[in-house]
Amino acid sequence: MNSELPPILGHRGFRGRLENTMPAFRRALEYADGIEFDVRLTGDGRLVAYHEDSFQANGSWYRLKELSLRELRRLHPLGSLIPTVGEVLQKFPGVLLNVDVKETDAVEKTIELVGRHKALGKAVFSSESSKIVQAIIRECPDCRAGFSIVGYSSLWWIPKLDGLYSIHVPIDAVTYIGYRPLVVLLRVLRKRGLKIYLWNYQMDELRWIPRFLSSADVIISDDPARLRKSFYAKGVLNEGDSHVGT
Repeated sequence: MNSELPPILGHRGFRGRLENTMPAFRRALEYADGIEFDVRLTGDGRLVAYHEDSFQANGSWYRLKELSLRELRRLHPLGSLIPTVGEVLQKFPGVLLNVDVKETDAVEKTIELVGRHKALGKAVFSSESSKIVQAIIRECPDCRAGFSIVGYSSLWWIPKLDGLYSIHVPIDAVTYIGYRPLVVLLRVLRKRGLKIYLWNYQMDELRWIPRFLSSADVIISDDPARLRKSFYAKGVLNEGDSHVGT
């Protein structure tokens, strides 16, 4: 990949029905430089790659914290496709990682496990929860900690979180902040020494990511194949509105 372009991480591997599964991670890594995945604890204390705290199956709702790993794999529609974090780390050594920790009580175990797999140097541990980010920084001051913006209230926390490595900004923020103010915000954050990880919730990546490339350090893509085959294939960095905020 052209060194001027930010590395790509697959958002939950590939967003969609198979997200946060081994097939999604394998497909993502055909096109991406690494993967982003979520971490939760099962009832028997196992770390799994999973986004929500519950799921519906056979007309019933189940909470992960009330199930053992074996029960989770038996009851969930995707069954054995749900990997443990250890399985992800073992299967994909040496790739860039964005580990999105969803629960405070998963912080210590997650950092210890990533360290055991000698992947701390490739990993960023992030969360949209300021409490979880603070726990990450306390547990491992030398680890890279990232804070995910999910709305206006998130911005209030940024100056209060000492020790941050990165800010994870949704391109969707353009809908409630505006394009030019978002460009200015990204550049202010970078001037403060923070890395910018761009991610997506409901926006068209191919329309918006090129406009923010010059302000991004990492792109977390819902569809790394589509992104890699588009403007990334040309190896040209789009400078966007380079005059904004200067």
